[in-house]
Parts: sequence; C-alpha cells; structure tokens
Amino acid sequence: MSRPVRARGMMSAAYFKIVNTSDKPDTLYGVKADFAEMAQLHESFRNDGMVGMKQVRFVIVPAKSSFEFKPGGYHVMLMNVKEDLKVGKKVTLRLLFKHGGTVKVAVPVRK
Repeated sequence: MSRPVRARGMMSAAYFKIVNTSDKPDTLYGVKADFAEMAQLHESFRNDGMVGMKQVRFVIVPAKSSFEFKPGGYHVMLMNVKEDLKVGKKVTLRLLFKHGGTVKVAVPVRK
C-alpha cells in the first residue's frame, strides 16, 4: 500500500510484504518508482522517547520466509512525488534483489 499524496513534490511511503519461497536468503538493495524522484528503503525507530527514521542500504529476506514493510517499521520512502496519488489508484514499484533480479509490484494507494 502507498499513502495518498495530494500534490506533486510531496513525500509518501509504501508498505508491502515480501515472500521468499527460495531455499536461499535474498537481499533487497533498492527500489525504483517512476512516479517519484527518489525511492529509498527506510526504518522507523524510537530512541529515548524520540521517533525518527533512517535510510537503510538493504534488507535481507530469509529463505522460505517473509519480510513486512509496515507503518512504524521498515518502509519505502517516496520523495518528490511527480503526480497526485489518489486512493484506489495502483502504482508500480520495481524491487531490486541481489539474487532475484528486478521484481515489479503493483501497490494500491490507500489511506
């Protein structure tokens, strides 16, 4: 799911679950989104009562397991969105994996 954005140039976030059916772990090392100038892997954190987020270089998806991107945890930060993202629309992300190559996913825009 991607969060709606009302105007170009704003930020949004994408959340989804990756399922690895392989016998080997795989590494997600990047994301591409044609509808945003930049897409980065981020992790939310709490430290001494402060809440923030930081970019992460990669995420390892264990063999025969899954990894979830969700609010308050890992997510894809979409910066300088180039178009309005309206609820009900689907946007395409290209997930870049070390072993699995590029995987296209359709992500619905939700609140």
